[in-house]
Amino acid sequence: MKCFPPTIILRHRRENLKKCSLRGLESREDMIFYSYPLKQQLPELNQYVVLAIDAPLLSKEDADKGIFLIDGTWRYAEKMLRVLKPPFEVRSLPISAKTAYPRRQEVSCGLASCEALYLAYQILGRDPSGLLDHYRWKELFLDS
Repeated sequence: MKCFPPTIILRHRRENLKKCSLRGLESREDMIFYSYPLKQQLPELNQYVVLAIDAPLLSKEDADKGIFLIDGTWRYAEKMLRVLKPPFEVRSLPISAKTAYPRRQEVSCGLASCEALYLAYQILGRDPSGLLDHYRWKELFLDS
């Protein structure tokens, strides 16, 4: 079994944990959660890709890199990404992927965080088992 860098998730402190699609994943050994604003240094991210919109597509060529996921509302996520200084590369997911997460905002594209992580794991050839276990709209997402 191939060993991948742990998935790093930067969650905004104001993220509503009752609605957070990543709840239940905090105890996974292959994931490290950080809170934003940062009170501690992030690990070196030069071997990571951050998932965002309007970037080159994530592909099998990125398979050896770690995933860095920003978790927050659209407004917070944009701000968080601007504050971070890359050594990481930015990648996007196919726009054909549709979210099952019910939204009030008018957002033409974008996935819930756990949906994005699930799809990224699939693209990179990683086992996505368990990523959607606590997700309320799991079946609707998988059927789309």
